[in-house]
Amino acid sequence: MTALPTGPRGRALACAITVVAMAVLWLGVVSPLLAWRDDLAEMRSRREALAGRMEAVAATLPALQRQIDTASASQPVRLFIEGASDAVAAATLQERIQDMARNAGVTLTSAEALPAEPVNGYRRIGLRVNVAGVWPVMTRFLQSIDEATPRMLIDDVQMERTAVLFGTDRSINASFAVFGFRTGSS
Repeated sequence: MTALPTGPRGRALACAITVVAMAVLWLGVVSPLLAWRDDLAEMRSRREALAGRMEAVAATLPALQRQIDTASASQPVRLFIEGASDAVAAATLQERIQDMARNAGVTLTSAEALPAEPVNGYRRIGLRVNVAGVWPVMTRFLQSIDEATPRMLIDDVQMERTAVLFGTDRSINASFAVFGFRTGSS
């Protein structure tokens, strides 16, 4: 058996073991506990901020409801595409998209009617649309679809930038599906 050193060497070894044990204790126990406490405090402050924002939003609900009631009374909101059949409704939807594209300044390269589908008592009318234009014009076009009356939904958006040899305009080709709903059975 080996004997432990005594004297100055023994004291130095004892101090080194104590420092190592304290470092292990700090890194293994105290530091993680302090980090956990800080994470809990941050999470609590985020939750309090979120609760404050949610209360502020909830406080605006009665005023928004009054605005909706006032707007509904003065002007009925059109939610559905008009048309006696799915084909007529698809043509109406295509005409609206063409007008919006023209007004926004994008080039409508193609529009293909998608098969109508029944959804909860309504008919979902869709178009597959391909357009080309520069980014600011493209965003204006997509925003006009989002804000359109009757309501339209955009799905399956695919965009790609076209190669430009000269000039600074970078055109974007986009393909997406636009959906609207109509009442009726077929």
